[in-house]
Amino acid sequence: MRQVSVAPEPLQVGEYVLRKYETSDAHALVDSVTASHEHLEPWMPWMKFEPQTVAQREELIRTWSEAWDNRTEFVMGIFLGDHVVGGTGFHLRGDVNTVEIGYWVHVDYIGRGIATQVSQALCEAAFAMWPEIDIVEIVHDEANVASGKVPDRLGFQHVFTGQRQPEAPGESGVLYRWEKKRAT
Repeated sequence: MRQVSVAPEPLQVGEYVLRKYETSDAHALVDSVTASHEHLEPWMPWMKFEPQTVAQREELIRTWSEAWDNRTEFVMGIFLGDHVVGGTGFHLRGDVNTVEIGYWVHVDYIGRGIATQVSQALCEAAFAMWPEIDIVEIVHDEANVASGKVPDRLGFQHVFTGQRQPEAPGESGVLYRWEKKRAT
């Protein structure tokens, strides 16, 4: 299993805090995902497991925490005070020198540039804390136009278009991969 040298610290991004979920966040996360179900379902494959109870979410957070402690994946909430206004993270599922950024935003907070701000901060953090990472990726389905605007705004390069089996109901099956390379 791939891992990186250190785990990320909480990040302040404007008025938002990006941090590891704690089991005490389970209720707020359930509320956020439930309120955003219709908005997220077309694009997020994990929505097929929703709705989840607070107890199920606590167990999932424990699983994420174990991966965090093993430095193999870093699932984070986007918090505004105690409210979960989205989710993000670093995923080590690509090439050895690569980390993928993922994101989703609560339906009441879309259109505020949160995913763009968060992705910029995570990209900078990845290069600052992990000398072993040379490339930050963002992947999305072609049909998820809003998600594709994020890497485009941040100057990522579109490096791959390919077919894949759709994983969520709104997906077309055409995968876009974007990347930003470490400045040399």
